[in-house]
Amino acid sequence: MDQSVFGYTQFADGLSADVGTQKSSITGTLGTGNEIWYGMLRTRGTSAAHFSGAALSSMPYGSGNTRVAMSVSLMLDTSKLVRPTTGFSTIFSASNAAGLQWGLGITSTGSLCMLWQPNSSGSITNYATLGYTVPATGSLSLSLVTGRYEGTTDGTRLYVGNSSTYFTNTGLKFGGTSITQLNVGGDRTDNSRLQAAVQQLYVHDKALSQTEVGSLMAEMAAVPEPATATLSLLGLACMAWRRRRAA
Repeated sequence: MDQSVFGYTQFADGLSADVGTQKSSITGTLGTGNEIWYGMLRTRGTSAAHFSGAALSSMPYGSGNTRVAMSVSLMLDTSKLVRPTTGFSTIFSASNAAGLQWGLGITSTGSLCMLWQPNSSGSITNYATLGYTVPATGSLSLSLVTGRYEGTTDGTRLYVGNSSTYFTNTGLKFGGTSITQLNVGGDRTDNSRLQAAVQQLYVHDKALSQTEVGSLMAEMAAVPEPATATLSLLGLACMAWRRRRAA
């Protein structure tokens, strides 16, 4: 996590990234029409939460300066992933100044899907459904890696739950561009929105290897869930109070 360019161990806590080599360079803004900030994902509104800054604009062109190299890893609370009524909803997307986008979504049937859109073409309309249906409850770690993964193949790979389970798309790759923005949450106009599903988020300026993904997911799994962390703090506070009373 510390090797990311920026990351959030408790995504719902607010705007400021708490880990990463360039965490101070990232700015977050709330999309228009949204009413919920904490959790970053909304029950209403037509725009995602947006992140920009030097940590994104300096993403390298991998594989001989021809492909964007980038990895986005998340821990999701799947019970809060609201499926769209039709098509897909965006979990996250990365974009350049001209409107080129790539990312990850969930379909109306609960399947994960890779997303992409050419330059200057508006909202994302292209998606490829993967052979994985998101469970209704529980935590799920995901890592979407684009560039030259494993040092040999250009394209995009999604790791699901662990580094041994993955889906690849060698046709999904981007070259000669700078990523300027990370968008978290849906860009669709229907009412089926993601709602505070993201628990953790980490962005790397490289195509993580399978071994690196495995190490990162192990670190993510060790971070207490927000509710667990809150209960732990309450427990410590009660213990301190009892000790003072006993003294």
